[in-house]
Order: sequence, then structure tokens, then C-alpha cells
Amino acid sequence: MQHIWIRSCFPLLIAFLLLTACTGSVDSTPTAANPLSTATFTPEPTLTPTPFPPAIVLIAPQAEGTPWFNETNSVLAEIARQENLLFEIKPSITVEEIQSRPIPLVVILPDGIDPAALAESAPQTQFLAVGHASLSPQTNLSVITAQPYRPDWEGFVAGFIAAAVTEDWRVAVVSDSDTTEGKAAQNAFRNGVRYFCGLCQPLYPPFPVPTYPLYGQLSSTSASSDVDSLIAYFQTWSVKTVFFHQPAPEWLTAFGQAGFNLISDQPPPPTLGERWIVSIQSIDLASELRSLIPALLEGKGGQDVNLSLTLTHINEELFSPGRQAFTEQMISELVSGYIDSGVDPTSGEFLP
Repeated sequence: MQHIWIRSCFPLLIAFLLLTACTGSVDSTPTAANPLSTATFTPEPTLTPTPFPPAIVLIAPQAEGTPWFNETNSVLAEIARQENLLFEIKPSITVEEIQSRPIPLVVILPDGIDPAALAESAPQTQFLAVGHASLSPQTNLSVITAQPYRPDWEGFVAGFIAAAVTEDWRVAVVSDSDTTEGKAAQNAFRNGVRYFCGLCQPLYPPFPVPTYPLYGQLSSTSASSDVDSLIAYFQTWSVKTVFFHQPAPEWLTAFGQAGFNLISDQPPPPTLGERWIVSIQSIDLASELRSLIPALLEGKGGQDVNLSLTLTHINEELFSPGRQAFTEQMISELVSGYIDSGVDPTSGEFLP
């Protein structure tokens, strides 16, 4: 009986020992809980306003109705692109607006705000006044005094010079009289000739009727045969000097090679030096702006520019210094209004 009890209890004893061994190997130390991660707050960045880029501003009260608008607008836009500047056109501007943003240059056309008062109130900006009468330059105010393009002035001066340098006043003019500018230049040429020589009647034949100056017409559609016919016509009447208004270069070459002395509003072709009397360059606002504005952007203000008719490419063998001085005096009086061309520049017709 005793052996039977031992055999029946032996498995229970083994199980108890195994359970005790397993329990003793277990770590009874409690496991610490993982702490919760702390959230990090990142503040939103402060928005900084983007500064205005520097700008050139054109003040044109009536935009395209303002004198010199087209030339000024074109040149300023061109320079702004080259200098990586903004370009704006406005009818007006205030001192507060100029001071609130970088505006290195303000160009002011006529009949708007007072350039002098604005320049005095905004000394950090350069100003350029174009076409404003009776305005004096200041440290940051430059002035261009100019007149709009006057083909009648060109024609009048050309007629005066042609009569002054040509024996027996045998002179002629070539233009496109179907255009207002061509008609104005042609009619004013006649008045310029008559201003110098009165009736301009030659002493020796031939005697054209009416008398000199003679007229010829060429246009962009004229053929070389038209040029040849006009040359023959002028040679028939012993014309010596011809004024061309806005000619094609080949016309000048053909007439020069035929023996005529020439005056034009264009530079001479390279081969006509001995036949060229003078070029009458009208007001060139665009070239002056291209020359002046880079200096103003560098802060070099106080410029005073007076644009008028200019005599260039002068041949002193045909147009002596004495006659040049006489002509310059006449041009000054013409531009100042003491002499009138006698032609309406808006229609090209003679004034009553």
C-alpha cells in the first residue's frame, strides 16, 4: 500500500518542483511605464512684405495726347528693360508715393504737375522735365527744352542755305508732297529761298516759269526711271542744288553722281562727300534721352539741354563759316518765333 501511494504522489511532486522553479526565475520587479512624449510647438514664420523694385515713372497727363509721349515712352521702356527696373506711366504722382518706394527717376511731360515743387520735396529722386518752358534746373531736376518735329522748319532752313550757296539761285526741292510732312517741307523750302533772295530771278538763261525754286516728287513707290526723269528735268533748267526731304539713299547717290550739290535731313551716303553741302538734323529727343538718362540714374542731375535744329556733315568748301554763322543766327530767330516759316505744319499748306 505504501508503495502504491508513493507511486501516485510522485508525478504531483515533480509538477510542484517544476512550477516552483519557473516561478522563482520570474523577475518580480514592476516594469516602469514609458512616459508620454512631449509635443514641440513651432511658431508660424512672420510674413515680411516683398519690397518694391526700383522704378522709372513717366508722368504723362494725357498719355498719347501729350507732346513727345511716343519717343519718351519708347526710350524709357527700353532703358528700364536694360537696367532691370520697373517702368510705369501715370497721369500724376505725389511726394508720399515717391517717398514710400524706391523711385530713382521721374520723367514729367508738359501740362501736369509742377516739376520744381516736386523735386524740392523729394530730394532723393532725380527728375527730368521735358518740354517745360521757363524752368531752371536744380540739383535733382534736369530740363530738356524741345520743340515738336517741324518739317517746315527743316524746309525753310534748307531753302535759305540753298539760295545762299548757289549761283543765280538755281535750286530745287524733292519730297513726297502727298504727305503732310513732305508738303510742309516743300512749301517752306520755297519760303526760305525767297526769304534770302526775294524774287530770286536769275541773270542768265534758262528762265523757268515760274522761277526757282523748282519742285520734284519722289515717294517710296517711285521707280528708278522716275529718279532718272527728275534728274533730266532739273538738268534742263540748270539746277545746281537740290534739297531732299526724307529721301531714299539711292536717290541721293543718283543725284550726286549726276553732278548736283545736295542738302538733306539725312546723313550723306559715303561716296558723296564733295557733293554734300550740309545735313539739317531736326530735333532728336530719343538720342538725347538715351544719352542723358543713364547719368540721371547715377544721381548726376542738374542737366540743362536745349534741343533745336542742328547743322551737321558740313562741307566748308561749299558752305563757308561765314554763311554758317549767318544761318545759325537765322535758325535761332526761327525757333524763337521772330521768323515764321509761313507754312502750317499741321496741314503743310501756306499760311494766309
